[in-house]
Amino acid sequence: MLLEPQWSTAFIGSYKSLLLELAGSEDKNERVLDALVRGRGKLIQDRSVVAESLTALRARNIPVDEEAAEAIQTLRVARWVYLRDTRKHSIFIDPAAEMAYGVVGLTNRIKEIIGGSGAVIETGLFTYKQRVVCDGLVSAVVWLGSNYRRSFNEQLSALREAGAFSDCALAKR
Repeated sequence: MLLEPQWSTAFIGSYKSLLLELAGSEDKNERVLDALVRGRGKLIQDRSVVAESLTALRARNIPVDEEAAEAIQTLRVARWVYLRDTRKHSIFIDPAAEMAYGVVGLTNRIKEIIGGSGAVIETGLFTYKQRVVCDGLVSAVVWLGSNYRRSFNEQLSALREAGAFSDCALAKR
């Protein structure tokens, strides 16, 4: 349920550098996590800032993994339904319930990050190394009751039967 360690390390270094570059230095006392979320928000608002920020990082000789830079372009932040874990991945359903994904974490399982399963969470998913990966920046956790979990499990079954499940790439929008 985790991305291979060497791939996680390469991605995290580039992602963190990019998000901190985007966030700028508004408050010296700001927690790094808050700055990362703020940087991600800027990235989602305007994808064109990615190229500028990557150029600025490279000009300062800060290494950026090319595959990670490409993966960042696929980032999709939303309120996903995180249903449960399997042996291979965590099950996510998109907000419109049109697609389901088998998602891996970078360094921690999703269940470990939020302290359980069966929730709606705001987080980012992206395609990297032919996997769907969670960026680990999670907020707005809303726990699902048993009836909602049952309903989403039924939706998951219907999505799988319809061929609307992927563990290797986010669907094109």
